[in-house]
Amino acid sequence: MRNRKMHAHRAYLLFMLMLVLLGAAGWSISRVSGGAEYVDAAGRQSVYKLEVARSRGTIYDRNLQPLTGAGQRQVAAVAPTIETIGALETATGGQNRERLALALEDGKPFSMPLPQPIEDNCVDLFTVPVRYSEDQLAPHIVGYLDSMGSGASGIELAMNDVLEAHGGEAAVYYHVDALGRVIAGADRLIVDTTEDSQGGVALTLDADLQLVVQEAARELGQGAVVVTESPNCEIRALASAPDYSPAHMGEAAKAEGSPLVNRAFCSYAPGSVFKLVTAAQALEDGNVPGNFVCTGSLNAGGLAFHCIEGTAHGRVGLRGALEKSCNCYFISCARALGGQPVLGMAYNLGFGLGQEFGRGLFTQAGNLPDGASLENVRALANFAFGQGELTVTPVQLCAMMNAIASNGVYASPKLIAGLVDNQLEVSPFYTVEDKSLEVMRPVTAQQLQECLKSAAANGTGRPGAPAGVTCGIKTGTAQTGIFQGGEELLHFWYSGFVCDETGPRYCITVLRESSPDDGGAAAKVFKRVAEEVAALYLSGEAAG
Repeated sequence: MRNRKMHAHRAYLLFMLMLVLLGAAGWSISRVSGGAEYVDAAGRQSVYKLEVARSRGTIYDRNLQPLTGAGQRQVAAVAPTIETIGALETATGGQNRERLALALEDGKPFSMPLPQPIEDNCVDLFTVPVRYSEDQLAPHIVGYLDSMGSGASGIELAMNDVLEAHGGEAAVYYHVDALGRVIAGADRLIVDTTEDSQGGVALTLDADLQLVVQEAARELGQGAVVVTESPNCEIRALASAPDYSPAHMGEAAKAEGSPLVNRAFCSYAPGSVFKLVTAAQALEDGNVPGNFVCTGSLNAGGLAFHCIEGTAHGRVGLRGALEKSCNCYFISCARALGGQPVLGMAYNLGFGLGQEFGRGLFTQAGNLPDGASLENVRALANFAFGQGELTVTPVQLCAMMNAIASNGVYASPKLIAGLVDNQLEVSPFYTVEDKSLEVMRPVTAQQLQECLKSAAANGTGRPGAPAGVTCGIKTGTAQTGIFQGGEELLHFWYSGFVCDETGPRYCITVLRESSPDDGGAAAKVFKRVAEEVAALYLSGEAAG
């Protein structure tokens, strides 16, 4: 009996203990799940970062005129309240009514561009840079960004590390509750380091000339224009047509004419412009025909090669042959020289070699025939006047002209002038690609200069010669073997230099790509660019 009472007592104690434990657990659960004070306290410790804008280093021209980030827009960082949303709806003319209503309901901070500033305690205004303009200068050189904001092409890619190192941001840090809503009355931290993006990269381009060249290049339909300054072969302007705006990449990707392609970096048959290479080697070897009689055609390996329209140029020397662009004369030169010496001159002038300006920013190499193939007399004849397997880029042709203008010293083309710090101080930038080499004697280059001046004044270059400016010009018309509507598509070239009081100074190369008839477009563009060069850079004495 006694044992039975003891067991009952123990059971009662265990039952009461369980009730106490269950009660304690229930109290704890109610504190955790229903305690508004606890949730609010936790929420006050959360911080939300609203990124309003990001910036990256600036790309400048040679005079530190910005090619990127020159435009600005106003962006508002907003902590939504009824009054603030009302003010924003008024400022935007009701165009964002639905978005603003959703933002108010959501309660989370957001950003939006504003056409005009407003004053509101819950709105922070930022003036942020716009990376690209609608009429972006030098888009094929500047390049564009990928969806993550990193460089995808051009200088944006080639110098991505430098440009990202000068990155900045505009941001606001808010205290928010557990649902991400801004806590009324709480302080916020505003950060704006977009001014750090003044540092970046300086190019050799001149923005004033680039604008003119870019507009002039549109006359070509499809083609390219390159301008260099001798003796160092800095690229002062470069345009590819058609062009595009990096602000509208979707449109550019779908547009006809492949506007994303940089035609100044692509290779094409050069035609008669290449005769200058054959001429240079003939002068170097002292093997220049001085009394050649052109009958309008010449047999090479059983194949008749003709001058343009079968024209018989009669008795010509080197000057006359370049003035009239006589194919037969230069075939005769190449026969006397042999293929290997002409090939060596072409190689020394940069043909057959790609030019890399930075990661992902390089020209095509073009194509030089090998020495063995030039043992074939037909192949050698084609090579002598810029046909056959030979292809070159507009940049390469301009560098060749730059070597002639620089009294025989070839300098590799340059595009990046230096690195810019946040105080706008420029440190020179060099690449392993940079080189300088005497490829012909000064007297050879000077003889070619005089021949080119004569061709501009009296020969095939006359339609493109600028008024009142001393210049030299060589033209070229290259066959492609591609027919459209029964007509062969041709490449039309103008390449030459304009002089200041010391001699040849600026070199210009114009290409009109794949057209059955040039209609004078290449000459018109060359003339306009040459006259603009004279107006911008040359003294009244040299230009007048």
